[in-house]
Amino acid sequence: MMKEQLEEGLDRYGGDLTRWPAALRAEAEALTARDAGAARLVAAAARLDDTLAEAMRPMPVDAALIGRIVAHIGDGFHHDVAVRPTGRLVAWAGAAMVAFLVTGYAAGVALPASQGEDAFAGLMFGNSASSTATDTDSGSVL
Repeated sequence: MMKEQLEEGLDRYGGDLTRWPAALRAEAEALTARDAGAARLVAAAARLDDTLAEAMRPMPVDAALIGRIVAHIGDGFHHDVAVRPTGRLVAWAGAAMVAFLVTGYAAGVALPASQGEDAFAGLMFGNSASSTATDTDSGSVL
């Protein structure tokens, strides 16, 4: 077994060699016995397995915790605030809509109709990007 195969096995089966298939386990144990780097890989994978197992352990929930959660549900501090339509909100939304429409119209007027998709690249990156794209384009749809 090579170190790459050991790494693949650690990714697949984890750092506990007893969970590996018998043939692979024997090869992995032989490799870790003769190579200190491989033994460090197995130890690191075992630590990762332990950390993940610790993270997955369920939190103990008792009646006191549930009582504290339920008691704080109605205290009024964590209520969502609904956005109510006011005159100011309608005015700002209208102004934003007008600004977007004017910007879209200006961009549409600035793009020449003859250059097609390359016009946007020319507008964003300068004329060199659109001229190179036009020179290399064979006119195909794809």
